[in-house]
Amino acid sequence: MKLNGFAKIKSIGIYLPERKISNEELSEMMEYDVEEYLNEKGIKMRYQAAHGESTSDMAVNAAQEALNRIDLKPEEIDLIILATDTPDYVTPPTSAIIQHKLGAKNAGCFDINAACADETIGLVIGSHYIMLDQTINHVLVIGAYAMTKWLDWSKYSDSSSKVLGMLFGDGAGAMILSRSEEPGYLTSKIVAKGEYWDTYGIYLGTASPVDVRMIQEKRHFLRFHENKHRVPPDFNTSLWPKLIQDTTEKAGHKIEELDMVLLNQVEQNVANETLKRLNLPLEKTHWVADKFGYAGSASALMALHDALELGKIKSGDLIIFCTSGAGFVISSALFKWV
Repeated sequence: MKLNGFAKIKSIGIYLPERKISNEELSEMMEYDVEEYLNEKGIKMRYQAAHGESTSDMAVNAAQEALNRIDLKPEEIDLIILATDTPDYVTPPTSAIIQHKLGAKNAGCFDINAACADETIGLVIGSHYIMLDQTINHVLVIGAYAMTKWLDWSKYSDSSSKVLGMLFGDGAGAMILSRSEEPGYLTSKIVAKGEYWDTYGIYLGTASPVDVRMIQEKRHFLRFHENKHRVPPDFNTSLWPKLIQDTTEKAGHKIEELDMVLLNQVEQNVANETLKRLNLPLEKTHWVADKFGYAGSASALMALHDALELGKIKSGDLIIFCTSGAGFVISSALFKWV
């Protein structure tokens, strides 16, 4: 199939809610010491969306920053892809709400949900649209997360809610992909371990409709599944290095040519171990969960935004995204910074 040009990362924006919660404050809220567990993971604080603040609200704010950076108008966006597993509603798609709130009246839109892997997949799909459809010039990809709406931070939460609840925060990252004369997006890969679908999640839907008893027992919050089917401790460190290597080689590059490896911001020790297994220096990844918390579908985009702000990325750099999401879905995307 003939390509209609190339896709590159043109701009990026992020949004963080006003309320900031430290590990110390969270410990007081839960009456449970979160410090020892979270310090090892490199998470020191998180942001919480306000009571009336939704995923679409945060997404629009992040998108507006990305647009403002390059003086692009909302009506110039051709496609909006929202990556989230915390939508405003089961249906309609939250991307339609974003399209309306943003004023992107000429954009098509859709949502994708691969849990915390989906922002990477969104970047891939958006790049493919630009490369295969000559009518698509600007794609807005947003990773947005409002998981605190589904957490029980009360002192009455059970052990399952405590372990999962302390990890997450809210926020959004938005990226504009644009048509380019030289390759920005290079290649990608997705793998899945569907046998772990029943590890943890928000188990509501057609297989488990909401009822009064579920609410009373607080089973509508994010939680480990009742069968206690857990992923192995080395799950990501056993999968990320190979996926990164396969993706890099697929594009005709060597691992040592990578300049930045952007991973889920949920376990710093796992990120560091991944770099070690790839024989890359730790300076080739970037960690932001110590100041932004872990914002799921937005986390890798937040890391890119922060790395750019700190001058850690320059023209010609090879950047790879590698993210995992409950299910389990693991995705990569390789870009050249042009």
